[in-house]
Amino acid sequence: MRITERVIPQYESMVKRAGGVVYLMAGSAGTPYAAKFFAGKALNPTHYYGFKSEEKREAYIEEFFKDLAERAEWKAEEKAKAKAIKEKAANEMKVGDIYYSSWGYDQTNVDFYKILEVKKSSAVIAKVGSKTVSDNGPYTEVVPSPEHQIGKPMLKRMGEYGFSISSYDSATKWDGKPKYETGFGYGH
Repeated sequence: MRITERVIPQYESMVKRAGGVVYLMAGSAGTPYAAKFFAGKALNPTHYYGFKSEEKREAYIEEFFKDLAERAEWKAEEKAKAKAIKEKAANEMKVGDIYYSSWGYDQTNVDFYKILEVKKSSAVIAKVGSKTVSDNGPYTEVVPSPEHQIGKPMLKRMGEYGFSISSYDSATKWDGKPKYETGFGYGH
């Protein structure tokens, strides 16, 4: 059975603050002060404890809300850092830049992409061909061939480290060095 809404226990009182709610109730004989803790919009409680004294329960409630506040602050800082990285990457991209992706299972494939047009935090990119610069049998070294466009251009939003091409493939800025890929006939 899937829970679709929060099951609220019978409670004597509750403590509600930003980030969560705690329902206070009578516990058992050994732990007469019980509390159920819910973080955010969670349907299931994060904690359900019994306490031997009301002071211990109050101290734990304060710690719970302090932890929620610290976590919310940390999440906001991480979100701001990620946004700054994305904005920096978006501001640094320019027409003609080459990005590459390395992907595969039991073999390594390398695809290159060229920026055709920059639009705020997105870019129109096109897959381009590659040239083999060294063939060592099981693996080869390839570099982009930007003059050879493959397929239709696509609009992609710049992420923290590049473009997400598909669920298994993301492209990062090419450093100018040849990239290794599995040689012809050596993969599956």
